[in-house]
Amino acid sequence: MFAAANTVWQMLSNQRAMGNAPDGGSDTDTESTTSSSSSHTYQPSFCDVLVVKAMLQRAANFPLELVDAIVDEACYWAHAHAEIDFGKETGRDLGVPSRSFHPTGGNRFLLRTPPLGFQRAPVRGGGAARKAYTTNEPEPVPAEEAAGGNCSADDIRKWLPEGQAPLLEHPCRKIVFTLVSRDQGWSNNIRDRGTYRGSYSWFDVGLERYGWGGEHKDSQFTDTETETPPFAPAAPEAASLYTLRPDVVTAFSPPPSNLQHPQQQPPSDQPPRRWQFDFPLNPGVDRLQSNKVATRDFTEHTIVWSWTDEKPPLEEVPANEAPVPEGEDPPTRCPLDKMGRGSETGDGSFVRNLRVGDVVTVWAKARFPGWVNTVRSAKVDVYWAV
Repeated sequence: MFAAANTVWQMLSNQRAMGNAPDGGSDTDTESTTSSSSSHTYQPSFCDVLVVKAMLQRAANFPLELVDAIVDEACYWAHAHAEIDFGKETGRDLGVPSRSFHPTGGNRFLLRTPPLGFQRAPVRGGGAARKAYTTNEPEPVPAEEAAGGNCSADDIRKWLPEGQAPLLEHPCRKIVFTLVSRDQGWSNNIRDRGTYRGSYSWFDVGLERYGWGGEHKDSQFTDTETETPPFAPAAPEAASLYTLRPDVVTAFSPPPSNLQHPQQQPPSDQPPRRWQFDFPLNPGVDRLQSNKVATRDFTEHTIVWSWTDEKPPLEEVPANEAPVPEGEDPPTRCPLDKMGRGSETGDGSFVRNLRVGDVVTVWAKARFPGWVNTVRSAKVDVYWAV
């Protein structure tokens, strides 16, 4: 381990000495320290973690299992960052109306993270390509449609520079979502104003995974004219992202007009199968965060999903919120509900089940006439064990 850490560190040092650090900063400083500036805490890079583990193992002669436990307990993890700030990008906040007011409204894609294990998006080109990767809405194609199947964890590791791939199958440790948003600022429901009850503007989390869309390519692609190894790994051309969440279903297609009877089979040269996302009508138990009802001021929500989370116990609903008929037990609820979070998001399963190469996405939602999800910014930080 020490030899590997020393090799990677030396490679990085040589790149900086030659002035070849790519745009956006080096892997060891700019990107790892500025993405969480609001917390004023140091965010280690992959190489930082690798060097610390090597130092612990060599100086104290600790077994690797104990070194891993120490690093995990200290939350000393590598991480990747994705962010969209609509005020800076467009000069105005993003308004997501309900479908009733806009034919394409109600479900708005916001951003995606780099694949788990990558500190930057594995795309060819510079900043423009990475920005497009982060914010371009996905095509509704399900993962099972990957021609060559899903990319395995070993496939994904080959895209990374030597010594920088997570060894664990499920290395994710924590995801931090930071959302600045509000609803339309008014509601006919006076009782729920300022609470999360009855909120129909919210955020959901999605999931994408790489699959082989064509001929299987084992070699890593690196555009040496625009990127400098080992900072910018790139996915092979044959690999594409497919959607696991939200659900993808067959798009409704009316029968061809030349059919005389409904039972008649369509011609064999019918167009290829089409897909569409299947979004639930109401905010579900897996929602990321709801907006406060009828609140004009923007609220910053910081939601932390950890691999060690356990579902919190239910609590009684106060009598002023839900009067209890005589002789009946008071109703209960998950404490996450009163925070505007989905009750099924507190068990840590989403984080624990992420595998190398998985991509986290965020969607903004609004439903029913008059409801608007006004988004100022969204950030996601994904942490994983090295």
